[in-house]
Amino acid sequence: MAILGVQTVVFGVDDMARCTQFFDDFGLVREDTDAVEYRLREGSNVVLRQSTDSALPPSFGSGPGVRQVIWGVDSQASLDAIEADLRRDRAVEKDAYGRIYCVDDAGLSIGFGLFERQPLISDEELVNSPGRSLRWNRHRKWFKRAAPQLIHHVVFACPEYEKAARFYRDRLKFRITDVSRDRGIFLRADGRSDHHNLFWLKDTRARFVHISFGVENLDELVAGANHMQRTGWTSNLGLGRHRLSSTIYAYINNPAGGEAEYSADTDCLDDRWQPRIWNPPFANQHWVANLPEFLIKHPEEDVRLLAEIDPELASIPE
Repeated sequence: MAILGVQTVVFGVDDMARCTQFFDDFGLVREDTDAVEYRLREGSNVVLRQSTDSALPPSFGSGPGVRQVIWGVDSQASLDAIEADLRRDRAVEKDAYGRIYCVDDAGLSIGFGLFERQPLISDEELVNSPGRSLRWNRHRKWFKRAAPQLIHHVVFACPEYEKAARFYRDRLKFRITDVSRDRGIFLRADGRSDHHNLFWLKDTRARFVHISFGVENLDELVAGANHMQRTGWTSNLGLGRHRLSSTIYAYINNPAGGEAEYSADTDCLDDRWQPRIWNPPFANQHWVANLPEFLIKHPEEDVRLLAEIDPELASIPE
């Protein structure tokens, strides 16, 4: 089995015109389809549907947000294996295109379909620094705004976040990559190298939190964040970098629900990686433009291998 990451996210939105303007400004490319649909360079899609559309799955929590995540799969054999396993204990539906759909252990609607993920190319980034000159007689690449190429990850919250994460690990062969102590669990699809493609966050209620879109580098990320600010969209945190995944980010408040994130320079992992358990405030930020109060004083560094604390949780499914 190889799940290649998020293929499609389906939003249920209240204000279609405002949400469409948001994603247009964000830099996604709209397709001319019956639904409002955006297609990224890797071949993944963002679909907006009116929240009252009877064809939508039930809301995951209240208000607008992602109603369904469809995961891309590498082959028909993998898709058949997923279907056979899921049918053991839950209802599974199949559409005319061969995609299958069910509900995960947290109550979120999910699907699986064949995904021919397209190759992505970034220009070589030559950075000059004291004593190390790599770029001669030319400027850096210039970005006027961002044009995201891929979906890195989606984030959801629920009270039983450990149960939610175990479903993806045990049934879908996701790898647990890191754990934020008593806060959340990061998971990587077995066919991807991003630090995480899914994060389950601990909360008292079920809700959609954010979706992350990958851009080429810090310059493009800042250009995108500045463009969103100029066009009237807001951010609670501003720019920052996560210690845990090394990801540079800019979160933008999204009228379609939660936040939309520009991401760059995330860690790449394979099965040699050993997951760790982190103290949440220390793991969360390396630097950030608008530091939340609970992060102003970092506690002592506290990072340990997850296998030392919970060997079963750190194991990789065969």
